[in-house]
Amino acid sequence: MILLQAMKDHEYTLWFQESIKEYAEEKTKAGNFQKESSLEQAENEFNQLLPNGLESKDHYLFTLIDGENQEGVGALWINVQEDGKVAFIYDIKIHGSKRGMGYGKEALKSLDSFARDKDISKISLHVFGHNKVALSLYQNTGFEVTNVLMSKTL
Repeated sequence: MILLQAMKDHEYTLWFQESIKEYAEEKTKAGNFQKESSLEQAENEFNQLLPNGLESKDHYLFTLIDGENQEGVGALWINVQEDGKVAFIYDIKIHGSKRGMGYGKEALKSLDSFARDKDISKISLHVFGHNKVALSLYQNTGFEVTNVLMSKTL
């Protein structure tokens, strides 16, 4: 079982730095950012979404905790929208050494429970098309494709 524990300040600082770097890399790989400015663009987006860090309105940032050994295995960031009825996953991350062990699936189950407790009726997310592992995880946990955006580089 995965526990959703409110992120602490020091966890947030590390998560923020790592996530900006990873997001910049993903956006560059997807062709959305130029490599030279990708870190700055990623940081700007994060700062707009989380202007008050952990205290940003309607945003929940969790450390994912393995309920058996109380070990941190990842992080989850969601935003609750539309009068509290829709949650949007901005980031779910399982630490590299913990991937492939079922923690992602368990984290999404825990998120489902959290959402039900808050009367949230829908959870949405964005996944990069090149991230086949994440696509498989989401489809295997009940998410359905609602839009497809395609590009061709010439």
